[in-house]
Amino acid sequence: MFQGIAIHSSSVRRQYTHALAVNSGMLMLTRTTDSYPTGNELVRLTAVSRPDVLLIDLENPDEAMSCIKSLQEIFPEAPLICFGGTAANHKSFRLFGVHHYLPYPCEPHDFIAALAEAIRAQHAEPMPELFAFIPAKAGSGCTTLTAGVAATMANSLGKRVLCVEADLRSGPMAMMFEASTRGSIQGALSAAYELDNFKWQNSVTSICGVDFLLSAGGVPKQIPEWSHYFALLRFVRERYDVILFDLPELINDSTEEVIRRAALTIVVTTQEPVALKMAERRIHQLRTTWGAEESRIRLLVNRWTSRDTSVDEVAAIVATPPHFKIPNDYQRARQVQAGGLPVPPVGPLGKALLEFSEQLLGISAPGGTHAADRKPAGLSGMFRSFVSRPAR
Repeated sequence: MFQGIAIHSSSVRRQYTHALAVNSGMLMLTRTTDSYPTGNELVRLTAVSRPDVLLIDLENPDEAMSCIKSLQEIFPEAPLICFGGTAANHKSFRLFGVHHYLPYPCEPHDFIAALAEAIRAQHAEPMPELFAFIPAKAGSGCTTLTAGVAATMANSLGKRVLCVEADLRSGPMAMMFEASTRGSIQGALSAAYELDNFKWQNSVTSICGVDFLLSAGGVPKQIPEWSHYFALLRFVRERYDVILFDLPELINDSTEEVIRRAALTIVVTTQEPVALKMAERRIHQLRTTWGAEESRIRLLVNRWTSRDTSVDEVAAIVATPPHFKIPNDYQRARQVQAGGLPVPPVGPLGKALLEFSEQLLGISAPGGTHAADRKPAGLSGMFRSFVSRPAR
């Protein structure tokens, strides 16, 4: 749950804001006031961990402005939401970096919307360690690919990898691995506001050196919101070198948070005409509906064979050139689907997964030797230095 500090001009207005926060189900006010604090009172008010948001009552604009200047010095990264005030107040306050305003009183849904806008605006930068995989259509092999990339990054590149199966309704990874799951993404999302190390260790399932957050195959009664994914990402980003999300083909208002923060979103397609046309639609939706920047979208053609649709034809159909190609190594892919991880970097699929993983991570090494051609350093299958190849 997000944490906030709220400053008011009276106890009545404090009680009103407290009720808004409680009813939102998203915000816990750790400090509140009945008047504008100064001096030692302000010091005591701010003697808490960094809040996610600051709420300020503008009933007395001059005193409010004095508090805002002090709070911005102490919590420069915390967004502010102001209640009340006039249009002239808002215009002058914007000069000091205050951009979120609500009337007093306001509607609960407006408060929730302002809270989301303020927090998300403050955390809009991409996470360089986060990669989202989304299929152009069901059956494109996106889940198998994501699992293979995760195992390659962990075993061949020595990374701490989290692979999140975000298909709540029908995620198949647990069945692929015949794994006895310790927890699920459904459970982790429901506890996202209160995650700690103990809860996390009981949520993930470790397979082949990768922490998998697997789907239990059912949408929970309380459908996750964007804030649950936000809290989940905030918790895991310091614990892993790489975070991979295997998303279902349909994005919603909740999983949009993953797309919004991903360093890259990889649309996985095959060379089938319908899949390519769906890839074009998916990329268009990512750009226009879900706010993904064009520079952070990549097209990957899975099960590539030179005997099928050419690169130029793919580019013409999708209106986007393919950035990556994974060869059609059916036998090895079937082994992955049966839990055969990691994929050794020796066959067509293994070499392609390693090269693709290197490109995602921007790994390079002096000498120009590709990782698949180097001898393992130390433990079998573990490589310590690599060089990436340009996308073909």
